[in-house]
Amino acid sequence: MSFILHEGSAGVYRTSDNLLILNIKAPVIVGLNFLEKENNDFYLQARQAIRYEIVPRELLKEKVIKNNMWESISYAYMHVAHRFLEYHFVSVGVPTYSLIRNNLIELMKENDDIRLSTNACDYIQERTLLSRSGIMKILGDLKKGGHIEIKRGVLMKINHLPEKY
Repeated sequence: MSFILHEGSAGVYRTSDNLLILNIKAPVIVGLNFLEKENNDFYLQARQAIRYEIVPRELLKEKVIKNNMWESISYAYMHVAHRFLEYHFVSVGVPTYSLIRNNLIELMKENDDIRLSTNACDYIQERTLLSRSGIMKILGDLKKGGHIEIKRGVLMKINHLPEKY
């Protein structure tokens, strides 16, 4: 099946360990891979009210062929590949502090309705699987140093995040 998100946003999670890979925002299509029969390695979770449809991949493939939409599909794949590479560069093989720093920056980029209703520690933990105590220690140090402003766990502002911890 292919998932077409018309309105809203959703999280894409890795099934094996429930790691949040990325958030997607409408309009987007997930499950375009015409080579694989299954999409069991990830699942989606709505972040807010969404409007979507689920379409059998064979039907979507027929529409792509019939309407000569290969260029549009290739751009969609390029977008996904670019997002995956961005995720890879900021999350694979980087020190703990860098993971936390990168995720604070990403949290600040989220829509206000998501950012203001999300606990910063939970946001980071969901994306990194780091220990809660380790995340809280670094967040506490950043807050104490005036680098970030957090109220009741919600990231309000980034003043300046040092490159190194």
